[in-house]
Amino acid sequence: MKTNAIYLTDFHLKVLAQEAPGGPPRQLNAVIPSITRPGTPFFIRIAALDKTGYPSLHCGLAVRILLPGKNRREISMPFQPGTPAVGAIGGIKLRKEGFVRLEVRLGKLRAFSNPTYCTAKKLPGIFWGDPHVHTILSNCIVHKCRTLNFCFTCARHVSALDWVSAADHVSNGRCDISKWREQAAVSNLYNDEPGFATLPAYEASLKGGAGGDNNVYMARFPDMFVDQFENGHTGTLARELSKKLPRDEFFLVPHHTTRTGKHGEIPDKIYPGPRSMPVMEIHSKWGTSEYRGNPNPLKEIHPGPSYAADLLKRGLRLGFIAGTDSHATMPSGGGDEPGHIDRLPGLTAVFCRKLSRRDVFEGICSRRCYAASLERIILLGSIAGCAFGEETSFRHLKTPPAIKLLAAAKSDIARIDLVRNGRTIHSAAPHHWQAEFYYEDRANLDEIKICAPSRGAFIYYYIRITCSSGAQAWSSPVWISA
Repeated sequence: MKTNAIYLTDFHLKVLAQEAPGGPPRQLNAVIPSITRPGTPFFIRIAALDKTGYPSLHCGLAVRILLPGKNRREISMPFQPGTPAVGAIGGIKLRKEGFVRLEVRLGKLRAFSNPTYCTAKKLPGIFWGDPHVHTILSNCIVHKCRTLNFCFTCARHVSALDWVSAADHVSNGRCDISKWREQAAVSNLYNDEPGFATLPAYEASLKGGAGGDNNVYMARFPDMFVDQFENGHTGTLARELSKKLPRDEFFLVPHHTTRTGKHGEIPDKIYPGPRSMPVMEIHSKWGTSEYRGNPNPLKEIHPGPSYAADLLKRGLRLGFIAGTDSHATMPSGGGDEPGHIDRLPGLTAVFCRKLSRRDVFEGICSRRCYAASLERIILLGSIAGCAFGEETSFRHLKTPPAIKLLAAAKSDIARIDLVRNGRTIHSAAPHHWQAEFYYEDRANLDEIKICAPSRGAFIYYYIRITCSSGAQAWSSPVWISA
């Protein structure tokens, strides 16, 4: 196996060294693709980070990567003090099918990469991104934020993401045409398909009861953003956006829907429809908005029905994504965040055949995605014969709904929960970093179906993973409807 080490360009090294000069190495970040093929080479991306999560400038050792196999071959990547300890090694190959983690070491530091599923099957890729990063352009907690250059450089090379969105604020006078043009230009410059994608986005604040805070995601940048903070809601925001872009080139995503004063209950009169609002952000560094009483809530909670469980019970077809909502401009976590944003970082996995801005956009819009926190947890499976995020009908069911899952994580999987109509109906406790899960729901579906006044009868299922590290993952739901 011939491998090659690749270091960052001088420009990217200068960006990292200037904006986030890291101290002595205290942790390792090692990232490999979530889906690989036997004998096909891939990269492992490596970063030695300080205690805050910034790239170390004090690393004078080589990171060692232990490859699987009988001989336990080892390859290494040396770093020099004074230079951010970030790079990649290409040409790595796996021979056997199955789940694999790579072990990495730096002195006394030891860590595992995220898992990969090595398979000869023609599966779509799982592409990881952070859809919710704030930069200095947000004019919000400005002493913590950093530039667009740092956002995109850190996302691609330090966090080793496949895609990212700089979703800067526009409401309350925080953006104008000059900032908007700057965001569009820099985002387009860093979009480098198929190696890395930037997804156009911005955050539009709305009032509590009007939809709360929503991110707008777009297939391309229009000439100007749309803001409806003063007198609008999610419905009017979608309507006005449709004057700038076709309806199939944007969608809205409500986030921290349970935050006091910013709550996103999304009543029917302002709901813009499943095409304009296909997913919700179920988790960020603010906390989790899955259900009331979950173990990772926001610090200040709205008393109304604004959790994912509340919105799904009404029949809204919402898949799940997660992001950081970083105000330290640190995609996928880390950084010197303000104290109220202290939960685990969120990530979004998108199933795509190839990595491009449009494919990521369409993947989320069609709910071919799932949410995770802290770790790149692999979820491969189906519910009632449907991929995550899909919908089927009762008349198409010939057998009891079967739930099939292959899962793997960086840490051990402590619990797998199958959620039906907002309640956990079956659980497993693998206590291993990889697991297989199977269950048939033999309940009388006529007795448990939900009847929503405007959306008929339906049942929904999704899977929740919880790891020993505290990391979680939530599949997008599958709906069975009348």
